[in-house]
Amino acid sequence: MEAAAACGADGLVRRARGELTAAGLRPRRLRTPQDADLTEAERAVAVRAARGTDNAGIARELRLREQTVVRLLSAVFAKTGTDRAGLSRALEP
Repeated sequence: MEAAAACGADGLVRRARGELTAAGLRPRRLRTPQDADLTEAERAVAVRAARGTDNAGIARELRLREQTVVRLLSAVFAKTGTDRAGLSRALEP
């Protein structure tokens, strides 16, 4: 669905969304360029996670609760469309 949206294939996007819904799934909201902008806090945890720092280490470095780090990383992963393994690539300019 995201690939179709990136290509401007609106009809295919609608069809894919319909198929996913019919299968009982909740299609993810398509990301827009504005969604990809990370907040300062999100970028701070993302950079450290991309370096390989674990959540507890990030929390110590930034003086945050570990649960806050988890929440921020979740937002980062949703905005960048990747997981921890692909984060360094996603943060490249």
